[in-house]
Amino acid sequence: MERDFSTLIPPQPEILVELAKELKAEYPDQKRVAKLVKADVSLYSTVLKAVNSPYYGLAVTVTSVEKALSLLGFERVFSLIRLTVLRNTLKKTGRMERFWDSARDVAELSMTLAERLTKLDQDDSYTLGMLHDCGLPLMVQAFSEYRDFLRDCGNIEPALLAEKEFARFGFSHYQIGARMAERWFLPQHLSDAIRLQPSTEAVLNDQIETDERTRHLLAVLVLAQDISSEYRYYWRIARNEELSRLQPALSYLSIVDIDYLNMKEQILEQMGA
Repeated sequence: MERDFSTLIPPQPEILVELAKELKAEYPDQKRVAKLVKADVSLYSTVLKAVNSPYYGLAVTVTSVEKALSLLGFERVFSLIRLTVLRNTLKKTGRMERFWDSARDVAELSMTLAERLTKLDQDDSYTLGMLHDCGLPLMVQAFSEYRDFLRDCGNIEPALLAEKEFARFGFSHYQIGARMAERWFLPQHLSDAIRLQPSTEAVLNDQIETDERTRHLLAVLVLAQDISSEYRYYWRIARNEELSRLQPALSYLSIVDIDYLNMKEQILEQMGA
């Protein structure tokens, strides 16, 4: 029987609640948004650092939230703030440096692949890459034996991992991650992508009804994880690198094996440079 895991999910910070209200308004109040962000010095500095990173490719240096809102728009800034707050919250669960290193790799690879192979919103691709396993830190925090359980699972695919988690704990980290994403105001297609990872093949073969953006996100995520596993030991699962496992994603994205392998080699060379 599935257990209730709602109590494992941290409550939404007040700033996200207030920003979500502004997002829903016909005319968001930029002055109020800037005031909310400035009230948290740590968040303010983190946002400005992120906005000035190469990821956004801005031609000027941004020195204020108001300028960031003007250049990027409210939705992108809200997405950045949400991701920053969520990461900061999850990092409080303990020493998980390898987890965040791998998540960052997968996020950057997802963004690169999405740009080359799809018309996906790159922010969505990056966010899913960072948060696809966001339920793991919550499981580590809730269950003292979870780290050992994860290590003992070894080289298994998401579907089997979810099955073992359900048998042992009453729910999977994919479920808890998706529920947290929903509560923290991530778009539904992103939350669904987190939840449906154990069923990726069925999703890509159109056996499960879902948003097309969710399908594209999952296909890109599979390839990003494959490349990441070769570049850096993927902290949770040593992925099976056989192309047969990647076929649903390759077929969905209309890319043939040889083209993917060439692209993968090129990306790995760039990552190692």
